[in-house]
Amino acid sequence: MASLARETETLLSIQEGILSCKDFSTLERDVLAPAADFLDALTSCFMQFWVSPAGEIRFGRTAAHNVPERAHEGYLAHHFREDPAMKAASRSLRNTPHVFCTSEISDYAQLTNSPFYNDFFRPNCIHHVMVMTQKPQSDDGDTLIFGFHRPRGDRPFTDIEKRRLQKLASALGCSARLLCLQDGFVIRERAIAEYDSAFPGHGLVFLDEHMTVTYGNRTGLAHMAMQDVGGRIRLDALSRACLRTLRIGNYADAVSVDISKADGIVASVRTRRSPEGRPFFIVHTNRRNDEAMFAIRCREYQLSAREVDITRALAAGLSNTEIAERLFISPRTVENHLRSIYAKAGVNRRTQLLSQLNELE
Repeated sequence: MASLARETETLLSIQEGILSCKDFSTLERDVLAPAADFLDALTSCFMQFWVSPAGEIRFGRTAAHNVPERAHEGYLAHHFREDPAMKAASRSLRNTPHVFCTSEISDYAQLTNSPFYNDFFRPNCIHHVMVMTQKPQSDDGDTLIFGFHRPRGDRPFTDIEKRRLQKLASALGCSARLLCLQDGFVIRERAIAEYDSAFPGHGLVFLDEHMTVTYGNRTGLAHMAMQDVGGRIRLDALSRACLRTLRIGNYADAVSVDISKADGIVASVRTRRSPEGRPFFIVHTNRRNDEAMFAIRCREYQLSAREVDITRALAAGLSNTEIAERLFISPRTVENHLRSIYAKAGVNRRTQLLSQLNELE
């Protein structure tokens, strides 16, 4: 009884600490580390992922405890495709937490002779794996997965540890879900604030696939004659432009449309897709003269459509990493585009380019 009381007290303490985690950057320290200690695991990891209609896995936010960064990145890049636990998690339709060991879903004699085991498990001292997966009941459609690992010479995870993980499951899932949402919100708000600061007279509006406004700054909502977020746009021309961008299917292309000819308000519409594959629309609005001057300068530089996107993001104060996230490309691709933009504009760095762009205002 005393042992059970101590375990319950430890469990409650860990749950309280996990649910008190305030920032995704501390998930490794405040969530993964204490959970791994409680389960007597050497290493642990967390991953958020989506499965597209075509079966492609896309990762969102991830974290690892006691796993080398290079190994974690290698797993996310290619090793996950051969991981039995990831295959099982991607096929699961459960909305409730599910706890299992890799040995329960795979032939370990065969697994230990596989390239995946020898290229990833063995170099990273992983042999015994216990997993918790959860698919939250939300519109995001993402799946959360926690993995806890022991080396080959250690004992396998038992039903005792599985029950412990099951007791932790709700706290782990709630904390990770909240931190992912919070982290995404902070990133979006920072990018929007930087955009508004760089282009105070321009509007920015996000629309979902149902043409409902999910975000709009004050200028963008005013240009659309809307009072608040949450309503559906009633502008036929803009709706048609959104549908046209879907048909184009090329993220580098934008569709321009007049919102109000009387007021000289124009919009530039682009389609993007969320990590789970759902389309949404990014609408930039401004008055015709401002956009015309920007377009003239971009034509002078002979910038491609993608380079114009990057130039806008650059002027909004976004870093290379943030530009990559916004445009769904790699940071290295952003760097390659920037070198091309600098060469075309006859500058050597971003401050010189921004100085020339600011001359338009």
